[in-house]
Amino acid sequence: MRHARPITAAAIRPPAKENQAPMMSPIRPPFATDSDTRTPPTTLPPARAAAPATAAGSVAARVWASTGAFRTTEATRVPAARTDPTPTITPTGLPVSPVRGSSGPADGSRVDIRSTVAVLMGRGENADAFTELADRLALDGHRLTVVPDGAHRIPAVVETRVPGVPFVLLGSDTGALAALAMVGSPAVRPDGLILLGLPLLHVPVAGLPVEEPSPRTLPDLPILLMHGADDEVSPLPLVRMTTRTAPRAELGVTPGGHDLLAGPGRRSVAARTVLFLESLRDC
Repeated sequence: MRHARPITAAAIRPPAKENQAPMMSPIRPPFATDSDTRTPPTTLPPARAAAPATAAGSVAARVWASTGAFRTTEATRVPAARTDPTPTITPTGLPVSPVRGSSGPADGSRVDIRSTVAVLMGRGENADAFTELADRLALDGHRLTVVPDGAHRIPAVVETRVPGVPFVLLGSDTGALAALAMVGSPAVRPDGLILLGLPLLHVPVAGLPVEEPSPRTLPDLPILLMHGADDEVSPLPLVRMTTRTAPRAELGVTPGGHDLLAGPGRRSVAARTVLFLESLRDC
């Protein structure tokens, strides 16, 4: 009796077609061996940037005097950061708040500040409007302080002065009129003025009247006037005429309207401001 041959996988495998590559195992790659223990490389996550230093010699800090919190900036090197920062207090007890773009502590103890700028705000403005300008000035060591409105405005302005460096009043919109009126105060005595969008017409903005009278002439001080070419609140031709009354006044015209700090020419405003402050140091 003949025994049946066992059926194997090879017996039922279909014949290979001509020029057909041999079938490979679905489990192991071609030519793999048991000794091949290589593993594919892994992708490591990118390294995190180091946090800014806070010890002695760290970068300078911008101060929010109203909250007592520090924010770092890339201005210049400063002493060790305080653990309990306090706001700058004027002799009348009024906090100079907030301080933005400062190249040093709010107490003015830095000796390498190149100039100090006291800002008088205009209608509808707050300290946030000056953030970009303050940051730009701080890069060159110029300290900018936004002074709050109120009856104690002059003492607060005087408190921002640092002996031995130029002291400048910067006024925006009606703050420019307030800066011009403050020049006559014996306690202030600025070394220069920066007037942004000087309003020469008594035109209410957002229902707020112009408190200071428009000047007929400008004081005999170094003055930088920055004005928008399309300003409808204070037309440029009037500002040109007023600029001619002061021999040391210079007028810079930027694109945009009345709001210079948020308009397309805000970088030009910052650049001209830095050049003006540096020129006062050369006087």
